[in-house]
Amino acid sequence: MSPRLPRRPSAPRPRGVSGAVAGALARRREARTTRVVIRDRSGLPTVLDPETDTAAKALVEASEQLISAAQRGSPGR
Repeated sequence: MSPRLPRRPSAPRPRGVSGAVAGALARRREARTTRVVIRDRSGLPTVLDPETDTAAKALVEASEQLISAAQRGSPGR
């Protein structure tokens, strides 16, 4: 187990109802971002950023093509 790093200072967070609403909005925004998660041979996940990683960008494009093909359906149906 690696040693624990000191916490970075952050801006003060609002508390109470406004803090709960701000937190919920931040979680929803984070959930909508495009993510690429790959797993190594041992099963550990790694998140790639499609904004900076060209392999992640290619994976996002391929997955969008697969999804659109599935939504169109095959010609034999």
